[in-house]
Amino acid sequence: MPTRRRSHTAHVRLATRTASRRASELLLLALAAAVVVSMLVLRPQPVAAQDAAGERCRCAAPMLPTRWSLFLSTGGALTQTDGLNALLGAANYFAVSDDLISVGGGAFTSWGPLRLGVEHVRMDAGEENTPAGRHARLEAHYTVATVGWDFRPRGRLSLAPALGVGRGLVTLGVGDRAGGAAAPTAPAPTFAEVLATPGRTSALRGSHWVFEPMLAAELLVLRRADARRGITVGVRGGYRLAPNRADWTYRGVAVTGTPLDQASGPVLRLTIGVGGR
Repeated sequence: MPTRRRSHTAHVRLATRTASRRASELLLLALAAAVVVSMLVLRPQPVAAQDAAGERCRCAAPMLPTRWSLFLSTGGALTQTDGLNALLGAANYFAVSDDLISVGGGAFTSWGPLRLGVEHVRMDAGEENTPAGRHARLEAHYTVATVGWDFRPRGRLSLAPALGVGRGLVTLGVGDRAGGAAAPTAPAPTFAEVLATPGRTSALRGSHWVFEPMLAAELLVLRRADARRGITVGVRGGYRLAPNRADWTYRGVAVTGTPLDQASGPVLRLTIGVGGR
C-alpha cells in the first residue's frame, strides 16, 4: 500500500507540473505571435501632420512601433553542476562541464521606449565519455518573454535593460556501452538509480522557471542615412536565474533524490538579424 500511494502521488504531481508547463508554453507562444504581428501590422502610416513650414500635410508622422528586430544569436553561458557532478561521480561517470555554448533567436518590437519581445535559447555542454563506456551529456533550452526600456528607441545604436521570464528544460542524457536493463519506472526511481542502470541510453529532464535580467545593445546598419530598415548587430549580457530546483522526470515519471543545483549563471550572446526604426 505505501508503494501504491507513493506512485499515485508522483503521478499526480507530474500531471500538475505538465499542465502548468503547457499553460506557460501556450502563453509564451501567444506573446511571440503578438510580437510578430505587431511588427508586420503596426507600421508608420500617412497621417495629418505638420511639415517643416508648420502647415498640415498628408505625410508620414512618427507612428508605432518605434523599433523592431528579428535576430539570431550565439554565445556562451555558465550553469551550476556541482551537485549533479557529485551524483555522476558516484556512478562512475566523468563530470559534465559547467560552461555551455548557446544558439538561438528572437524578436522584439517597441512602443516608444517600451520594448516587448520573445527569445529562445538552446545550450550544449558537450558529452563526456569514460574508458569503461559510460557517457553523459548535458543540454538545456529555454524560452522567455522579454520586457525592457530602450534609452535610444529611434537611434541607430539602441541600449535597453530588459527582463526575460519563461520556462526552461535541462536534459541529462546518460548511457552505458554495455547496455543492460534500464532503471524501472514503477515505483518512482531515484536519480542515483537511473544513473546506476541507464541501459544503452536514458534521459533525465528537469523543468524550471527562468528569470533573465540583461542589458542589450544593438546597432542598426543602414545603406542610406534616410533608410528605415537594415541589418542589426548586437550584444546581450546578463544573468540567468532559476530560483527553484528543477522538477526532474525520467520517462514521464517524477524522480526523487535530485541534485540541488539551480540552472543559474551569467550569459553572453552576440546577435545578428534584420530590423528597422
